[in-house]
Amino acid sequence: MENNLRWLLYKTNEEKFPYKIYLEEKPNEFLILKVQARWPGPGKKIFCISEGYLHQEKIEDTEPVEECNIILFKRFGKKLNLILDRKTKRRCWFIFLKKEYKTRPGDYYEQIFWITQSAMKMRGAGAYIPQGGKKEQMEIIIDQRERYPYKFANALTKRENLPVGDYALIKDKKIIAVAEKKTMDNFLHEIRGYDIFKSSLEELKQYKYKAVIFDSPYSDFINPKKNLFYRPSYTADILADLYVNFPEIQFMFFENRKLANEWLYRWFKRIWKD
Repeated sequence: MENNLRWLLYKTNEEKFPYKIYLEEKPNEFLILKVQARWPGPGKKIFCISEGYLHQEKIEDTEPVEECNIILFKRFGKKLNLILDRKTKRRCWFIFLKKEYKTRPGDYYEQIFWITQSAMKMRGAGAYIPQGGKKEQMEIIIDQRERYPYKFANALTKRENLPVGDYALIKDKKIIAVAEKKTMDNFLHEIRGYDIFKSSLEELKQYKYKAVIFDSPYSDFINPKKNLFYRPSYTADILADLYVNFPEIQFMFFENRKLANEWLYRWFKRIWKD
């Protein structure tokens, strides 16, 4: 039986931080946060202080003020998204920020804020997108066999022979994302050796982020006036087979090369910021 992660709230003796939250991130391992209230009020955010992690055995032997299971515990960059298993006060977010000391360049301190669904609605907040370091540049490897490579503004690019894919995003000297670019003619030629093509996709699966990008719309593949090599129904079946056999790979279709280039740039940029 799968273990449920838990949310525990304890009372403290501190005036400024009268409560302490225990968030079970992994079975029996809790993230401890000192907080200023039991729950953020309407339109409010609560400042928190982290006390690090604590194992189940070391949790104080007193009755918590609140206790419930956690349905969702998921991190998105600097944001931790929680959904609690109860009828009210269910959804909340913790934002973890690093700020540089004004008098000590290169040294950072942590700020944590706790906000709720109602607060987000009142603020009319848009989507949260991590911004990453301002001075950092993406590092992208372009396969040497790419004759007309995409362009990536403000990125460090270099040409190498990639083991798989045409474009790779590098972070901390490791490949973290790979994209394979396909024209329609190129794809239709490759499915003549369909098993070989699927083997190359198996190699893509070793990376956390992977995509196959087509610089033609899906409609072209099933249009007999543009697809002169195979019956449209056969091509559609092949594409459907790829979606089912490789659900972890993003297969993206675009109206033209320019849009495909733009999507790949934004995709890499978002992954880089994580």
